Amino acid sequence: MTGSRERLPAGRARLIAAVVAACALALSVRAPIARADEPPPEEPAPPPDEPAPPPEEPAPPPAEPAPPLGAPAPTHDTAASPKIEWSPDWPRFRLSEYIATAVLGGASIYLHYFAPLPEHAKWQGDNAFDDTIRNWLVLDTPEQRQRAGRVSDVLWIGGTAVPFVVDLPIALFVHKSPDVTWQLLMMDLEANAVAGFINNGLFYVAGRGRPNYKDCQEDPSYDPLCGETGDNASFPSGHTLSVATATGLMCVNHRYIPLYGNALTDGGVCALMTVGTIATAITRIMADRHYTTDALMGAAIGFASGYGVPWLLHYRYGPRLIDREESGLKVTVVPMAAPHMVGLGLVGLL
Repeated sequence: MTGSRERLPAGRARLIAAVVAACALALSVRAPIARADEPPPEEPAPPPDEPAPPPEEPAPPPAEPAPPLGAPAPTHDTAASPKIEWSPDWPRFRLSEYIATAVLGGASIYLHYFAPLPEHAKWQGDNAFDDTIRNWLVLDTPEQRQRAGRVSDVLWIGGTAVPFVVDLPIALFVHKSPDVTWQLLMMDLEANAVAGFINNGLFYVAGRGRPNYKDCQEDPSYDPLCGETGDNASFPSGHTLSVATATGLMCVNHRYIPLYGNALTDGGVCALMTVGTIATAITRIMADRHYTTDALMGAAIGFASGYGVPWLLHYRYGPRLIDREESGLKVTVVPMAAPHMVGLGLVGLL
């Protein structure tokens, strides 16, 4: 039997091949099932000499969509302006103020329109200061002086109206504050009543002749006021006084109530009104209606009334709105030392 093999029958060979194939299939199916019950293998740790990979950075937030073409660029306020309201620290217009405003305003209207001015100038008031500036500024011809007078009238009417026709609508319609609008209106009327009463009262008490007084005596056609009682009402300058009153009101109101919402514009309107007051005074001198001392006194009385009356009766009792918004408890840690103690202390402002 050496060197020879017996050949199996064909049927038995096919049976053995089928059994072997079935066993192989069973093993191949069973192997993954057995591995599924086992925990997943751990990843090998990196070698100690290799650094760990850096953590992944979070994805940046999506960019804001660009505004459509032609749309206004968005604005970002760095400091919001305080709410426009009447501070509880400021007294509201009192009953006594209503009465005083009505009495002084009525007396001013009576003195201006119904009481007769002095028939003759009580004093002329010539002095080197007034005469020198008059010689510098007064215009030569009647036409030029009348034109300067018309310019001063425009400045007078426009400047006096600014607190009423500009600030009151802004407070009412822009800031939607009827309360602030009413308080501003009454303070404006009160300051003008005080200034007007002083102005018209001084016309009678002083009775100063206008600068054209001597020229009118030499030439009655020098000025339309020649021979009129109005030529005896030089002190103080009423036009300058009225514009200065409005200037004082604008300065004090915008100092305490930021109606325009910006420190530059709220302060700028005070400077602009001051320029208007100076321009009014100069044109009155150019028109030969007043001496320089008349204009200076009018400016002083007007500004003192416009700024001083609201401040004295209302604003001085509390801080400005912007100061009130920024006020609060501010605490700072500082070192402190005593004979038997060393440490830290708290210093604050309320």
